[in-house]
Amino acid sequence: MARARVTPEVFSAAYEAAQQVLNGTIKLIDAQEALAERFGIAKRTAGGYIGCFLAMRRGSTFKTTVSADGLRFMLGRIAESGLGDLMIALQSVMNHITYLSNFTGNEPGLRRVHAEFVDKLREMATFDETSLSLEQQVTNALEDSPDTRAQRLLHAPTMPEQRVVLARTFKRNPDVIAEALLAAKGVCQGCGQVAPFLRPDGRPYLEVHHRKALAEGGADTPENAVALCPNCHRERHYGANYHQPPQ
Repeated sequence: MARARVTPEVFSAAYEAAQQVLNGTIKLIDAQEALAERFGIAKRTAGGYIGCFLAMRRGSTFKTTVSADGLRFMLGRIAESGLGDLMIALQSVMNHITYLSNFTGNEPGLRRVHAEFVDKLREMATFDETSLSLEQQVTNALEDSPDTRAQRLLHAPTMPEQRVVLARTFKRNPDVIAEALLAAKGVCQGCGQVAPFLRPDGRPYLEVHHRKALAEGGADTPENAVALCPNCHRERHYGANYHQPPQ
């Protein structure tokens, strides 16, 4: 069944109504009735539009079907509120697409809109280079005098600033991790010592490290994986014997 086309005016009014619900200035049922009466639509339909906006602002999954144009409008309005709200909304949209895929297929139109706003998210994100070089800042702090550090600590905020950043991560294969841990048999494959402690379920605590990093094109395979104690794992990343200077 084709999805009903809804005018931007309805979506705009639904967004304003959702904002009022979020702010606590109106109850959801009252907002639903007002939207339905204003545009001559069913209360259930009005509630669906408002509910979509509410779910996207809260990061929850919504089940009401929305056209690609309607979704684009919703994300555009939410993006006006900032990077954090858009990140939450995009997660909600992907949950919605995954839900729909069980009934309607791959939803290419909605996926295109989602990808469009992921690109917008990247454009909106700003990166503070100093925040990405904590290790260098620590090195500089160690070289300063105790008085200089004491003065900075005296005036420094006690609660750290929060920042929203974008990061690329790899979806690692759990079977590769399992194979590496089983092969190690609870013994660090770096130093040969028994795992330093047990997990709550009784398994030895070891961390699986890729010999050639995934970011450098390494394969996510058992052959490229090794199980290490935390000390050896950190050494592989930061130790003088393993550190590769930048080219």
